[in-house]
Amino acid sequence: MKTIIITKKLDYPWLHDILPGHHPLLVPLCNKPFIEFFIDFSILAGSTAIRIISDEAINDVESFCEKGDRWGIAISYANSLPSDSLNKILEKNSRFCTDERIMIINNILFLHYNKNADYRSYFASLPSGDLPGFGKRTLSLTGSPLNSENSQETPPLSTVVLDSAGQYYQLAKDLLQNRLLHYVLPGYNNEAGCYIGRNVIIQKSAKIVKPVIIGNNVQILAGSVIGPSAIIGNNVIIDRKSTVASSIVMDNTFVGEHLEIEKKIASGNVLIDPESGLSLTMEDPHLLSSISQTDGSTTFLLRIVHSCIAVLLILILLLPYLLLRPILKSRGSWSTKQIIYHSAKPRCKVALPVTTLRKKGMLSTLAVFFSLDRFLWLFKVLSGHLDIIGSRLIEVNQESKAHYRPGVFSYAEAEDWPQNDSDSDIVNHYYAVHSNLFKDVAMTHKALFNRIHQENTV
Repeated sequence: MKTIIITKKLDYPWLHDILPGHHPLLVPLCNKPFIEFFIDFSILAGSTAIRIISDEAINDVESFCEKGDRWGIAISYANSLPSDSLNKILEKNSRFCTDERIMIINNILFLHYNKNADYRSYFASLPSGDLPGFGKRTLSLTGSPLNSENSQETPPLSTVVLDSAGQYYQLAKDLLQNRLLHYVLPGYNNEAGCYIGRNVIIQKSAKIVKPVIIGNNVQILAGSVIGPSAIIGNNVIIDRKSTVASSIVMDNTFVGEHLEIEKKIASGNVLIDPESGLSLTMEDPHLLSSISQTDGSTTFLLRIVHSCIAVLLILILLLPYLLLRPILKSRGSWSTKQIIYHSAKPRCKVALPVTTLRKKGMLSTLAVFFSLDRFLWLFKVLSGHLDIIGSRLIEVNQESKAHYRPGVFSYAEAEDWPQNDSDSDIVNHYYAVHSNLFKDVAMTHKALFNRIHQENTV
């Protein structure tokens, strides 16, 4: 037997509010894309090959599923027109259907099934046509039965209407609370009602209340409460003292400090109320925002740019540093002490000269304007211990924070944020998560020129 999966873009406009730009089959349900549920079900039903057909671009689906090797089933792809009928689609894919029984999953996104039931015998015994209980040819079979004996038992099987964010939310909640053991879900099931993925950091004072599903590459910071009935996607950061209960946080979402999300869907900077269908775009990115994903080459390029800026500043500031430092030191306006900080390199320390500059005249004002107190730190950018701009430095006698990226200048300085540590950490953490090449260049420029407005001592 083979399986054909057909989707049409216009039937799921509400999904684009949750994950704009994603193909419907790649929208996750309990951190597992809809297409992967279909693949699992097709294998349970006895299929040896799957063809995915869509009237919109399916490059992303193909990139995710590839040829199906990781599931041990052959997967191929085809396009259709929005106006194509089911018969027309089957005609266009006649070579795939030749001499085979075909299971057709037509324009639905999810089926309720149980991985422990015997679907292979059941499907082999069914006649061609629509399956019992499925109308409008949403699930049907072509070809003659493969087994002449009727299956003794009808396994659990039903479709789900998904016409709104509310129905999607209720389906996810139902799976989480009642059907976790019916499906193969991602994550490690160390205890009942708790699935946690790879590379998850949960700080000690954070609390996890079952049932929960937590994806890969997730950071849950101190004082946060996750659950009950919370689904946290992949590449998510939950900042300090935030709460996520009876809610879904989609992939690549940053949840800011002290934010309470209850009975909502959070996707990027959009908060959706499943009951009313209303959505709210959060204007403050420090509360709720998207996290842009960077690959290794982007990170390497960012490191190169930071080093180039450091070299440029060293060349510009070398002569002012050599001229002004001895004069200011002799006047008592320049004093230095050595402090050891956490490095940008994991499990490393960096010793830095911390200079106190007192603005007593034109020369000391010039030294502050040129940030000569940070001059020697620029060399640590070249050795990889610091970024040119990043988080504020944390001494080794204090705990290093999540997403710690120490910089010669901090993002809070660039934003001219209130200079108590708690407030500045909100800004630093946000930009450390959302940094990119152009933003870091612009923020470095702002940090350099904002320092002239600081207090009389820096």
